[in-house]
Amino acid sequence: MKGEHKNSYDRRQMLRRLRRLTEGYRTAQTLFAAARLGIFDALGRGRMTATELARRLDADPRATRMLCDALAALGLLVKERDRYGCAPLARETLLRNSPQSQLPLVLHNAELYERWAALDRTVRTGAPPAREGRRDAGAFAQAMASAAVEAAEETAAVLDLAGARRAMDLGGGPGVYAIQMARRWKRLQVVVTDFPEALKTTRRIVKAAGLSDRIHCRPADVLKDPLGGGYDFILISNVIHSFGPEENRLVLRRAAEALAPGGRIAVKDFLLSRSRTRPAQAALFALNMLVNTPAGDCYTAEEVKAWLQEAGLQFAGRARLSPPSSIVFGVKPAGPRRAGGGRAKRP
Repeated sequence: MKGEHKNSYDRRQMLRRLRRLTEGYRTAQTLFAAARLGIFDALGRGRMTATELARRLDADPRATRMLCDALAALGLLVKERDRYGCAPLARETLLRNSPQSQLPLVLHNAELYERWAALDRTVRTGAPPAREGRRDAGAFAQAMASAAVEAAEETAAVLDLAGARRAMDLGGGPGVYAIQMARRWKRLQVVVTDFPEALKTTRRIVKAAGLSDRIHCRPADVLKDPLGGGYDFILISNVIHSFGPEENRLVLRRAAEALAPGGRIAVKDFLLSRSRTRPAQAALFALNMLVNTPAGDCYTAEEVKAWLQEAGLQFAGRARLSPPSSIVFGVKPAGPRRAGGGRAKRP
């Protein structure tokens, strides 16, 4: 009897886990719909009934009430009698003008959701679904800024750039990593490279941080445009997952050429175990690259190490960050005079 009870319990647990996996889209779509409709910003001005809110949003009153009830059930709204308002979580993270706003990232994920819906077709064909219209590079950079603040702080904390004077944040998007490096090392000058449209957002964020005199933008396609040279340190953060192996070999060769002798490079990304099944977040992010890029993927630390060595760099260690991120370091062999370069801090 005891064994039967355990088997019954195990079956219930399995079924519950399966249901959680199959129903996860419901909470995500509830949040995405609210963000796209502007519900949080509307209620940030004051509480409203569903009818009042529907009038403000030009939406159906019954459907608005049902969505708001679901948002209240998820802890994103509060409901008193028939009036709705923003819960603390929404007020802190989902209002457009909140200092901690994650709204650009939520809207970015809402767009990704539609591409994930074609995952089965993408697996059959090997090609991502066609994108309707051109991606808004500025909106993408703002979304990445919302996502990157904590990761940038953690990344900067494991680097030692005391000897570096010139650094490059290659494909640096909104410049959040450059800002964290510049704040920690007061004599460091940082160049952020990315597409011109993305750098419009970068300049605004850097200016707001008060670092325009030390962080400079260089419009460049990392695969073909000049990157400059003589850098003591180059950070390549969350770039290689957008490309296939051959493109990544090219990126690292070009980065190696831009390094001063003795300079160091740090490749940070969502790196997989040798089996490519852990951490789960990285394995899932690889699918995100499948539905969004022609050749993107997530890679192992061993692959990155091999690419660095093919580029003429020496492997210089690895630093593990909060899953699924970690960093692989490389160093350019020093010439007669050794330039200062960033290295991982010793634990």
